[in-house]
Amino acid sequence: MAGLLNKFVVGASVVVGMSAVVAPAQAAVLGMNGSDYKTYTHDINNLWVGGEGAAIDALTDGDLTTNVELNYTGESDDKNVGFTAVAGDYTVNVSSVTDAEFLTFQDKWVADLMDAYAPLKAVWGGLSSNVQTIAKNMFTGVVGSGDVNVAEFSLDETGAISMQTMGFFDLKPRVNMMIGAALSNQMTAMLFGAELNALSGALGQIDALQISEIAKVTINGQSEYVYGFNATNSGFVALDDVAGKSYSGVYAWSKAGQPPVAAVPEPSTMLGLMAVGGLFAAAKRKANKA
Repeated sequence: MAGLLNKFVVGASVVVGMSAVVAPAQAAVLGMNGSDYKTYTHDINNLWVGGEGAAIDALTDGDLTTNVELNYTGESDDKNVGFTAVAGDYTVNVSSVTDAEFLTFQDKWVADLMDAYAPLKAVWGGLSSNVQTIAKNMFTGVVGSGDVNVAEFSLDETGAISMQTMGFFDLKPRVNMMIGAALSNQMTAMLFGAELNALSGALGQIDALQISEIAKVTINGQSEYVYGFNATNSGFVALDDVAGKSYSGVYAWSKAGQPPVAAVPEPSTMLGLMAVGGLFAAAKRKANKA
């Protein structure tokens, strides 16, 4: 009986061990890549600071009022500046986007923009290639594709990613201002006035024009370009923006992780389960003889 009891205890402990579930860790190792970045602190007395420590804190502090601007100086968009996160088997690099990279997916970006805003899509096909080019420059110019501001980032051991970037809640006033500036040129107004007015009319049918900055996200060596056309109101604006519009919009992006692969039981585990099975079989035989 003592032997059977010992087998039962061992077997039961094996079963309990197999059923334990460990939640994926949320922390990721972060390190900055390149030096052209700066951290916005939302502290009027010390608004922009340098250093890797401040940047990592801003990316992981759960506070949207702080962010890291990648490719901070000049916005020449000729280099990738970003950070690396590691968790489990996943290595993720997030960086700014170069002009050369943007050209490789510009057509898809424009198509996605049109799909997001039906009034723009309705007039786009009727615009000449010259006006389409002018409009593309306006849309990308008001956003700035190469100096993304990342407010929050997380990666867990399943590969699940969450990122929030800061931008404008409504870019429509800025685009309309650019259209007005173009129309103030007599030659431009004469050649493209009707088309630019049609573009402005389409914008008038949109409640808010929301276009995020673009980030390059590389997961275990596979890259994709991340952007969106849907913002939530941040509830604040940048303290150094006299117009009071910067950081008014929050753009969120996430990627689901992979469920953990079920572990194959070790031979010692199988022996423990067999011991449990033998115990119950012996108990059943004894009960039948009673």
